[in-house]
Amino acid sequence: MATINKSILNKNNFRLLIDKVPTVEYYVQTVNIPSLSFVEVNMPTRVGVDAFFPGDKVEFGNLTITFIVDEDLENFKEIYDWMGAIVPISDSADFAKISGTTKASYDQLGAINDDLAQYSQITLVTNTNKNIPNKYFRFYDCFPTSLGSLELQSGAEAEPVTCSVDFRFTYYTIESTS
Repeated sequence: MATINKSILNKNNFRLLIDKVPTVEYYVQTVNIPSLSFVEVNMPTRVGVDAFFPGDKVEFGNLTITFIVDEDLENFKEIYDWMGAIVPISDSADFAKISGTTKASYDQLGAINDDLAQYSQITLVTNTNKNIPNKYFRFYDCFPTSLGSLELQSGAEAEPVTCSVDFRFTYYTIESTS
């Protein structure tokens, strides 16, 4: 008979590692494990009840991370610069830096030599109640899709400024070893 672990997963016992933006790791407040779903296939029948079958396409929710912003905005700027390198905000040369493209004579960006430079792996480590790493959620081919606003308020209590960032990814795995 299998042994059942009766310990609970605590919300505050985790570590988040983002290869491309290491300064965010130290300030993470919340992270979600995204939803996983697929649409069922509805097949009409000749009787009064339709038949339903599992679909063939999986959809993941966004990976959303909320972090405290450091006073130099270093962690905010890392995400901002990453997004600006994926989709040029002010200068198309920024895209060339991250993707390894070259400009053709008619000022168009050429083929991407290393499009994987736009992505990063993100690892969420959940710990046991004794603070020992337990499970590793590995998110592959991650890239930011949304960087939240920074709210500043004069006369407010001395609370840290937080920001949220949404990531898209291809898939994730759940492992028991690093």
